[in-house]
Amino acid sequence: MSRHKIDDLLNERHRGFSPLHRLLRQAADQEVWTAGLQALLPESLRPHCRVGSIRGDRATIVCSNAACATRVRFLAPSLLPQLQDLADFRAIKELKVRVSDK
Repeated sequence: MSRHKIDDLLNERHRGFSPLHRLLRQAADQEVWTAGLQALLPESLRPHCRVGSIRGDRATIVCSNAACATRVRFLAPSLLPQLQDLADFRAIKELKVRVSDK
């Protein structure tokens, strides 16, 4: 990455917040969302699942492997109403479950 691009990320003169600030805010949001999700999951699934994003009325849950993703898909109908009780998930109407490509 060139120095110019790094300087752009750190530049505070952007409208609203700098791109770096937006990335940090998104990362913090994902940590909060993941903590809420993991509190509702069975203990065996907690370390393998995280919230990837919330966009509109859809939350994407990212699982570390296919077996965990399958279990979360089966839990989704009962998990969704529990998530909707949390402020960050009130507008969520759909859970999309994906397997991490990492």
